[in-house]
Amino acid sequence: MTTSLMNLPARLPIRVRITAAFAATMTLLLVGLAAVAYVWMGAALLDEIDSGLRFRASATASSLPTGTPAAEVVGSDRRLQEATEAFGQLVTPSGRVLRASAGFNAPLLRPDELGRLRRPTFFQRHVPHLAGPARLLAVPSTSAADPNVLIVGTSMADRTDALRRLSEVFAIGGPTAIALAWLASWIVAGWGLHPMERMRQQASAITASGLDRRLSIPPAKDALQRLARTLNDMLGRLDTSLTRERAFIEHASHELRTPLAALRAEVDLSLSRRRSPKELTAALHSVSPETDRLARLAEDLLVLARADDGRLPLHLQTISLRETLESAAALFAARALELGVTLDVDVPDTTITADPLRLRQALVNLLDNALRHTPKNGTVRVSATLGDSAAHITIADTGPGIAEASADPDDSGQSRHSPGLGLRVVRAVAASHHGAVQISRNADGGATIELTVPRGS
Repeated sequence: MTTSLMNLPARLPIRVRITAAFAATMTLLLVGLAAVAYVWMGAALLDEIDSGLRFRASATASSLPTGTPAAEVVGSDRRLQEATEAFGQLVTPSGRVLRASAGFNAPLLRPDELGRLRRPTFFQRHVPHLAGPARLLAVPSTSAADPNVLIVGTSMADRTDALRRLSEVFAIGGPTAIALAWLASWIVAGWGLHPMERMRQQASAITASGLDRRLSIPPAKDALQRLARTLNDMLGRLDTSLTRERAFIEHASHELRTPLAALRAEVDLSLSRRRSPKELTAALHSVSPETDRLARLAEDLLVLARADDGRLPLHLQTISLRETLESAAALFAARALELGVTLDVDVPDTTITADPLRLRQALVNLLDNALRHTPKNGTVRVSATLGDSAAHITIADTGPGIAEASADPDDSGQSRHSPGLGLRVVRAVAASHHGAVQISRNADGGATIELTVPRGS
């Protein structure tokens, strides 16, 4: 239950979340401003009351006679009374009232409070005959001969009424302002998300057959523009990848169709009439290379299907470079003899760190391609040179050469004399070993393919 409540904000639509965040911020701001305004208004009204009391105390003190006899009875004094709920008293330090406004004969301050007075001091009291609290200013006399205390006061009802009216304004206007803030934030959020909605509609209209279309880029340099550019880049990569995949499938179909057609032709020819054992043996010898080619193509397709972002999982081992290349060349010795092609291997005796299975797959593909495109009496030369950190394996032939287009890593292998799927496997093996493949045409005819593999530790 707790986890569900914690995940609730993430389930809300983004427009609702933006509206809630903006409206909550506006609500806190309005409440804060209302609180500050209320406190400031209260302090300003209190300061106004205190200023009035200071003025009245000063004016009353200057008009009162000094040396009041102690035996004078308490009475009403007009100089201590105003018509607007203002009042005053003249008391002794012990609390005896000498003069007072009408109706205020009881001491306004206690004797202990009067005894602690050293300077003019403000008090807030509930005074009889007044509905609300009153503000008092007690001013002790500075004369030792006349140590009486003048107390002036006024009702705080006006201040209370003003603050109550201000609270009513906030109580009525605050919710209205907050509701308007929510409405405005909902409208602004919708307006701000409109470009994203337009991008969503454009993206939903893009299909696998129309990846050449792109999203419109907002003019403002903000997160939405960066998002649109990123999505367009992604669409471009998908378009390129899909184009390559289509070309790959088309070329794979073409590669598979050739040996299948040859197999079918041999089988149909053998079944067209009765054949002697010698003729059947010859037919099987003719079919065998095509089946080998089919098996190799199937293996190449499986390798490429397992490649993750052009790389293959490796099981690195320390292997002999000479033994690896000689064993791969030995697979084609009989075929080279049958084709009348010289297969020459010249490799130094050294070790490298590589995956023997993947490296053998790459070499088999390169040798198969070289033999298929090398005419009779030609030569296929396998050699290797060692650098400081890498081994450079070279397979050169005297065939018609590889078309320039096939030297491009993005080539689908459809050009004439292209190594096709085999070269893609070689490139995947090289990339997995953090190596490289370079293809060049010989000046005297033929092609040279160099496979570079790091030597490892």
